[in-house]
Amino acid sequence: MQFTPDNSWKEKRISLIEKIPDCEILTKVTGREEIKLNPHSHNRHQIIYILSGTLHIETGEKNHFVTERNLVWIPEGTVHRLSSNNRQISLLVGYFHTDSKADDSFGIFRTDEMTARNLEFIGSKRRINMHKSPEIYSFAYGFLCAIPHICKKATFPAQSFIITDDSRLSAILEYIKSNISQDLTIEQVATQFGLSARSLTRIFTNSNIRFLHYLNYQRVVRAIEIMSDGAMNIEQTAYEVGFNSPNSFSRVFKQITGESPSGYFRK
Repeated sequence: MQFTPDNSWKEKRISLIEKIPDCEILTKVTGREEIKLNPHSHNRHQIIYILSGTLHIETGEKNHFVTERNLVWIPEGTVHRLSSNNRQISLLVGYFHTDSKADDSFGIFRTDEMTARNLEFIGSKRRINMHKSPEIYSFAYGFLCAIPHICKKATFPAQSFIITDDSRLSAILEYIKSNISQDLTIEQVATQFGLSARSLTRIFTNSNIRFLHYLNYQRVVRAIEIMSDGAMNIEQTAYEVGFNSPNSFSRVFKQITGESPSGYFRK
């Protein structure tokens, strides 16, 4: 296990995962507890099904944003960081061992009703032992191993951004994320960091990131987090995340997600 501790109780809880016998599948449904785990890995495959709320996952050089009813596949040994900005979040988490090396790639998948019901059934068993419940274990093990084959890859909002190793750009991106409610322009951000707009544009270009796309993406991500909490309606959210009108918010939201805000949350 690889782990960078932030709280000892979290480290202890994660270390217990490595003591799960190979003949058992362990599941847990989290409540409203804080989700903030520093980089770590397990010697078990892990699935995370988002029942409600949203989740940020960092793997290697990428940052992924995952929303409700999507499922995350984390192969054993994959170092990952988990966090959430939601006030309420519920996850179904499962851990299991497999000798198969065919599905060793991190993935984010969409779920349908059949997949959701099977996951909820497996999650209700908490701990499934091969010897005590052979039929249920066989079903649960086979279903979990089949996830990368039967589920479709998610598109947005599972889009990932490369985590830059450019310290200047890293600080700039963090500034943008922390100030998305402001009327940000590339000129204003450049001035904030003692740069010309031309120099800042070059820094973004060299990292294959477009300023406006990054800004709008972060605004849409924050909007989804806010509306997932039920804290504001669409119009209030639009102004909260920095748009000058609900219409411009809806236009950008659809450009990034493929759906209008109302359609996205109604579905």
